[in-house]
Parts: sequence; C-alpha cells; structure tokens
Amino acid sequence: MTEHSYAFRLPIPRLDRSLRGLRLPRVQPSATLLLTLLWGALYGWLGYRLWAAGLRAGWRFNLLLAVSVIVIGVAIVLAWRSIGERWLTGYRNSGSWGALSLRELQRMDPFAFEEYVAQRLFARQGYTVLNTQDSKDGGVDILVTDPAGRQAVVQCKRYRATVGAATVRELYGTMIHAGAARAFLVTSSGISRDARKWVADKPITLIDGKRLVALTRAAPGMIEL
Repeated sequence: MTEHSYAFRLPIPRLDRSLRGLRLPRVQPSATLLLTLLWGALYGWLGYRLWAAGLRAGWRFNLLLAVSVIVIGVAIVLAWRSIGERWLTGYRNSGSWGALSLRELQRMDPFAFEEYVAQRLFARQGYTVLNTQDSKDGGVDILVTDPAGRQAVVQCKRYRATVGAATVRELYGTMIHAGAARAFLVTSSGISRDARKWVADKPITLIDGKRLVALTRAAPGMIEL
C-alpha cells in the first residue's frame, strides 16, 4: 500500500531563538466571558455612583473605577479579537473536511487520513502545517508549528490493530533526529498500555481513535493539543 507523507522542511523561524521554548498562553473564551461580566458590573457601578451622588462625591474612588473600566475594557477587546481570529483561522483551514466517525476514519486510505489529521485537527486548531510533496520523510508524516513557534513532528497510523510501544519508541527517535520540541502519534485505533507508560515522561502526545474523533469535533482554535 502506497504511503503518503509530507515533506520535512523546517519553516522560517518566527520567534527569536531564546523565545522558542516559551509557550504563550492561549486566551480562553470562558475566562474572557467572566472578564466581560466583571467589566459590565464595574461599568454599571460607576454609572450608578455618578448618577446618585454626582461627580464630586467620592471622586478619587470614581477615578479608580473609571481607570479600571478602561483598562479591563481594552483587555476584553483584545481578548475577543484573538478568539475571533482563531475561529476564523480554524474555519478557513478546515477545508472540505467535516468531522468523521471512528468507523469512517478506519475506512480511509493512509493519504486521506494524513490529510484529515493535518487539516481537520492541527490546522483547524491554529497550527501551521507543512504539507508539500511526497518524499522519504524518515518517519515524519506531518510537520507542524504551534502558535508559540515550537515545531513538532506528527506520525499518522491509520490502523485497526492496537499501536504498541515499539512504534512510539521509533517516533521518539524520529523526534530527536529532527530536532523537534515534541511529537504526536495520531491513530485511528487504540494505543497499548505499554506505549502510554513508555511516553509518560517524554514530550510525546498520543491521540487514539476515540480522542481523535472528539478533538476534531471541537470548535476551531479552542483547544490546546
């Protein structure tokens, strides 16, 4: 069976070398919503104080409230803008792929499975995906870069049988050889207990079939892999 892979070519660094290992926090909609409610409460309180007592009564406290409203308001605008951009990016990068069931994933050919993982999972969640021509990739199926500029290798296994520890050991060697910060193993099947135990202290994320289905149904740009 012909295997399809993506060319392994390092992208142009987007961050300074000293910052590549830094993982930037991702703004969460729930936290932003709470901050928005807090801003509304402060704004309402300030308005009530001004209406009930006028400008001069407690003006120092009113000034503090006004500054807080302005600062929090700016933060809210930037946060919602970031969330909106992630949503738009995710939808644009999802291509024509809809979320598939586990049975549908297991029926895919390896080429389609890799393309699905690249676009529906990684690109949709804000990762930069390098997917060029077929080549000998040395075990790298997809090369992705997260929003913080960290590079990771991805190996896709469109299997029905359980993925064992030997596979993740090979992936770890591939990650070291490629100089990547982390690695992902994505499969349409299950992953053995030995494999999970072996990667417990290593920067390798295992995504089995059931988890893949759940992740690809999540809103674009809203989860961290």
